[in-house]
Amino acid sequence: MKKTLLVLFFTGHLLLIFFQSTWTTIDGYWGFHYNKKPSIFIFNFLKQNQYTEPYYLLTGINTGYGFYGIHAATEKYLRATYYDSLDQVLKKDRYFNFSSTNGISRLEGYASFLANYVAKTKNAIDADSLSIANNDPDVLSLRNEYKFKKDYVVKTLKWLGKKEALKRSECASYKIELLTIVPENIWERKERQAKPNIYVIQEGRFPVQ
Repeated sequence: MKKTLLVLFFTGHLLLIFFQSTWTTIDGYWGFHYNKKPSIFIFNFLKQNQYTEPYYLLTGINTGYGFYGIHAATEKYLRATYYDSLDQVLKKDRYFNFSSTNGISRLEGYASFLANYVAKTKNAIDADSLSIANNDPDVLSLRNEYKFKKDYVVKTLKWLGKKEALKRSECASYKIELLTIVPENIWERKERQAKPNIYVIQEGRFPVQ
């Protein structure tokens, strides 16, 4: 009997989690697109309200964590553009000749790592409040570390497009961009076919040598 009650309780609890996450998504979508809230009596009774709120808060169901999310992370990617001597675009390539799902996934993972690396380096430099005239060995070592990290990103971008650029006899220079798609504010009404906003985290243009 005890086991049966526990099974019923946990089954009901999991169904309530699923209901809350699903209903919150539907409620937000309906309210945004149709300017009104869906109203179904039994659902209104089960959703978070003055009667169910204590249980929702106690168990964390109200967060919906792990069941749904909107723009939980931004997409980062790399893009190469190759130019001839007249500055005309020869080719644009986002996948660097990768064709397999595994290869593309690893490339996107590296783009995300590189974006975080750039952000952390910038934050460390911005947070450095030590005087420029400070010649303490530890401070100089720290500044050299900043320079190394900035140079690492520049050299990485240069290396990423170099091989393809050298393969093209007509290529005079190439540009590598580290980009991110800026998430939209879902509560702002926009044209549904509007293009996403792209932000350049870092870029570099290099001559073919």
